[in-house]
Amino acid sequence: MKNLFVTFLALGIVQGVAEFLPISSSGHLVLMQNIPWFNQSINAVASNKTLFINVALHLASLAAVLIYFRKDIYTLATESILALIRRDFRNGSLLIAIYIVLASIPAAIFGIMFHSFIETRLSSLLPVSIMLILNGLVLLYTKRISSSDRQLEEMGFITALMIGCCQAVAVIPGISRAGMTISGGMILGIEPEKAARFSFLMSIPVIAGAGLLETGKVASQGLGSSFYIPLLAGAFVCFVVALLSLSLLFVIIKKTGLSVFGFYTIAAGLCGVTVHLLV
Repeated sequence: MKNLFVTFLALGIVQGVAEFLPISSSGHLVLMQNIPWFNQSINAVASNKTLFINVALHLASLAAVLIYFRKDIYTLATESILALIRRDFRNGSLLIAIYIVLASIPAAIFGIMFHSFIETRLSSLLPVSIMLILNGLVLLYTKRISSSDRQLEEMGFITALMIGCCQAVAVIPGISRAGMTISGGMILGIEPEKAARFSFLMSIPVIAGAGLLETGKVASQGLGSSFYIPLLAGAFVCFVVALLSLSLLFVIIKKTGLSVFGFYTIAAGLCGVTVHLLV
């Protein structure tokens, strides 16, 4: 039981920090799996139960983003419905809602088409480490982007799809979804904080879809009663840490920008490459 708690708490912290900070949660989980103690612990206490863990952490992440952006979601939903009733198709909230749906399409298509290839070819230590380095280089580049005040409702359909393509690339482990979509929005002229808000709002369908897909896979399986409490504890920790990470990210975006995370993911990637070469 103690090993279960330690393992799930560690997973919850990593997922909560890395899911919304631009450092790649999937990349960090691969790095953690190459830590001997952690890998042995996972295999010992959670063998053949990784889907259950993924579902719990996805639901915790989804709950965090829904709570954090509850006012934005309520405003978008209510104003979009009213705009449709009034046939006001130029309403800002309705346009943003449409852009969120459009931006979700590329990731869904990419994930379905290349899921097996990514799982078998791009989920080991070396490719993930290289992707972490590339992720860091993109984040460092954001330091060179001139500030802009372009608003979300002004982005247009093409820009929304291009940001969606940035999200699709982040299906690859080691590439941060938040990092790519926020950077993409900034490159396309959207004000950094607005780009971050759009990034997380457009993550809701993706996280929900991934959670539903995994839930369907595990619906017919069972768990021992001793497994539930540590799993729920890990999910709760993930939820709390994710809320803190979201708050921290917006503070950092305002004060320093994303480049600080670039140095970190490059360092993490170099460590991964080093371990690969030494093992």
